[in-house]
Order: sequence, then structure tokens, then C-alpha cells
Amino acid sequence: MIEVIIGIVKLLVLVAVLSVYVMYATWYERKVMGHIQQRIGPKRVGPYGLLQPLADTIKSFFKEGVVPTRADKPLFWLAPILAPTFPFAAAAAIPLFPPIELSNGTTFYFSVFHSDVDLLYILAMMGLSGFGVMLAGIASGGSKYSFIGAQREIAQVVSYEIILALALLNPILMVQSLNLTDFVTFQQQHLWLVFYQPFAFVAFVIAMIASASRVPFDLPEAESELVAGFNTEFSGLKMAMFFFGQYVTIFVVSALAAIVFLGGWSGPAILPGFVWYWLKIFLFIFMFTWFWGTFPRYRYDQLMDIAWKKLLPLLVLNILWTGFALTVHMPII
Repeated sequence: MIEVIIGIVKLLVLVAVLSVYVMYATWYERKVMGHIQQRIGPKRVGPYGLLQPLADTIKSFFKEGVVPTRADKPLFWLAPILAPTFPFAAAAAIPLFPPIELSNGTTFYFSVFHSDVDLLYILAMMGLSGFGVMLAGIASGGSKYSFIGAQREIAQVVSYEIILALALLNPILMVQSLNLTDFVTFQQQHLWLVFYQPFAFVAFVIAMIASASRVPFDLPEAESELVAGFNTEFSGLKMAMFFFGQYVTIFVVSALAAIVFLGGWSGPAILPGFVWYWLKIFLFIFMFTWFWGTFPRYRYDQLMDIAWKKLLPLLVLNILWTGFALTVHMPII
């Protein structure tokens, strides 16, 4: 019974943390983009615009949700529900804080879901994250913009989830585990894995940006080509649900990069472990915003070329080299 109560409390804490994060990630992005473009950003609602996310949330709840006449109504309602569901399920395996040892000898984990296959579970949920967008394109009543945006999203997710998995395979070979805590333990005893696997790290960063459909890989919503892509026919709370799913995806891949490649909560003792962990996560979140403000959008053929013609063969070679080096006990670097 106590395990069930603890699980429910963890779930409620995760919902609260992600909700606050998504609200203020939008404020943070607009502030950073303002500085990049030599503007001030949000400043009207509350001090420094800090209440702007709350105002936007209230607005989303009260805006009319228009359903196109030719839309498949059950799917049109289901798509915005599925969009954040799978990223949220992936976030359930992400620890919010470092685990702690209890007096009875057990370990308390600050994640809703913890197992020896954390990484496999997260990749599976991330691979399913495109279903909401796919349904959005199918259900939008024949909108060409929505349908093309959904097609792009499915191809992009399939292509870059493969790259994401292959980039993680190199660290997995070195750590010999799929448990996220084991990755941190390994890096506490050795160097961070980014130093052993720099190419895998670069490939992972490219793939995580594409998985989140952010600039320069935001082809499914490309405003200059598709109005708003799969989002074109959605408004109000339904549209907000798609954005919620996207920002949760950014959190998941940022936390994953921090744990797998940058040592998670390991760092100099001048700061507590959880501070290092969240600083690394916010470093990647800042990277998303920085790329958004500085890089032009790639063409769709370029996006596919990067995945299948460049990253895939190089990652396969990297995996073969890592496996060979571990087999003959050679240094990786």
C-alpha cells in the first residue's frame, strides 16, 4: 500500500514540475530570443513578464476550439491527448533528483518509473511520440498543410529515433547497462562519456533536436511553407497540448543527454549534485533556444540526407570501433 501511495505522490510531483517547467520554458525562450534579436521580450504581465505564462495558460483554456466541418471528430479530439502522453510517459523514467540511500539500506529514486531498462523504455516511448501528430494530420478534414506536416513528422521521427538509439549504443557498450543511475556511477569513476564518445554525443545532439522538431529541423510546422503544419487546424487548449508535448520532449532529451554524456549529478563538490544536474539540463534547453534564434531551417531532403547518408554510416563505424576496442581492451580515445 505504501508503495502505491509513494508512486501516486511521485506522479503528482512530476505533473507539477513539468507543468511549471513548460509554462516558464516559454517565458525563458521569449526572453532569450528577445536578447538575441535585441529586444526586451515579455515585460507587461507581472515583474519582468514573469506572469505572462500564467496569462497564456488562462487564455488557452478560454479560447474557442474550432473543429473543421470535414474533420474526423473522434481522432481530432484524440490527437491532442496523445501528443503529450508519450513524452510524459518517457519523462516518468527521468530522475528529477539524484537517488538517496535510506537508513534501512534501500535506495529511494526520484522517478516515477525505475528499472534496469530505463533507457530502453524511454526510447520506446519517444518512438511512439509521433502518433499524436500523425492523427492530427489525418483527422484535420483534408487540410493539405496538416497532412504534409504529419507526413514529415512521421518520416523525421522514424529517421532520427534510429540515430538517437545508435548514438546511445556506444555509451551502452561502455557502461554495459540500460539503467540511468549506472551511467552516472560509471562517469563518477571515470571521465564523462562525452570525452570517450565525442562523435556519438554530436550525433545525439543533432538527433534530439530533430526528435523535438525544433529549429533547424522544424519541418513538420515550417511556417514559411505549411502555415503551421500539423497544427494548422487546431486552436485553444488543443493547440496548447501539442506545445506541451513538444516542451516535455525537450526536457526528456535534455535530461537524457545530461545523464548519459555529461555525468548527470556528478560534478565538483562546490555545488550539490542536484544543482549540477539541473544546470546541465538547462544548458541543453538553452541550446535549443540558441539554435532557434541563429540557424536557418534545413530543406527536407537535407534533413533526410543528414540522417541516412551521413550520421547512420558514421555511427555504425563508431559502434564497430567501440566494440573492437572494448574486445581487445584498447583505449577508446
